[in-house]
Amino acid sequence: MSDQEEITKPSWFRAIIRGKTRIVLAWLFATALIISAKQYPKWHGILVCFTGASLRFWASGYLRKDAYPAVGGPYSFVRNPLYLGTYLMAIGTALSIESWLLTLVLSVIFATVYHYIILDEETKLRAVFSNSYDIYLASVPRLIPTLAPAGRETLLKINPNVSMHGFSLELALKNRAYEAYASFAGLIGFVALVAYIRNLWL
Repeated sequence: MSDQEEITKPSWFRAIIRGKTRIVLAWLFATALIISAKQYPKWHGILVCFTGASLRFWASGYLRKDAYPAVGGPYSFVRNPLYLGTYLMAIGTALSIESWLLTLVLSVIFATVYHYIILDEETKLRAVFSNSYDIYLASVPRLIPTLAPAGRETLLKINPNVSMHGFSLELALKNRAYEAYASFAGLIGFVALVAYIRNLWL
């Protein structure tokens, strides 16, 4: 079955993951952190979470609503750097409190839910960008980054506007990229607070 057929085929699961599902998942994630945060966050997890926030900030400096897909910076390594950054932030938080079960559960849920979310978006983007997006799909992986970025000639075929291949701090701020670091501080601060309160009670 093609991605297009999979998208258009009705399913109870697709109906569930649409709408406000991501908000519900965020609340469930917060609840899971409250249950799991039994120790102060460790540096290895903090680093993973910070990497995810930095990836989101970086990607926001390339994201434009334009006649061509974003291909600069992280978009030359992976098609969905914002989602990848979100995933790294989530598992980084879980890793920081050394909750291996939560890390595994998050990975499974993320892979399942975002698989369909990304397929939906790809169908819409293919309709908007046409042939240039088909080249992008064939050249850059969906969610697991390639070690080497797509070649310059390929990127120019996808988006010939060279001025859009560079990072723009103004654009990043317009896209509220700073919220990534605010979320990073909130996540790590939250689990640290939960651990502090828990230790007070013990």
